[in-house]
Amino acid sequence: MLRASEKILCYCSLLIMTVVICGCGNPAMVDESQSVEITGVVTLDGKPLNDAEVTFLPADGDPLVGPALVITDSQGSYTMSVNAPREYKVNVDRMMNGGPNPKLKEYQGEATSLTANVSADSKTFNFDLKSAQ
Repeated sequence: MLRASEKILCYCSLLIMTVVICGCGNPAMVDESQSVEITGVVTLDGKPLNDAEVTFLPADGDPLVGPALVITDSQGSYTMSVNAPREYKVNVDRMMNGGPNPKLKEYQGEATSLTANVSADSKTFNFDLKSAQ
């Protein structure tokens, strides 16, 4: 079990990696008026998945939109803004012993089975995940 200081260090590391991967931000890249706030709940085998990393990646790979990342709360809930309405691939992971959680392998990387079609009318995405066998 990670101590609180170790969790904070992990979250800060993830944030820094996200900024490095996405770039430091170019205001000309994203029209803020298109951003959409989305919400949802992530469960694993019917139980809330707390401290899970949820990442929305543009399905078309558009680098101008970029990914959006959030960590779920103790109830598995999340709220975040994505840069534009569109189809997203969704990755979910919860670090385990310093690495990806093998129970969530179906929901990680390019092969993820999760998607979300974000629009002005579609802003809630709940994911009921099943442990990998």
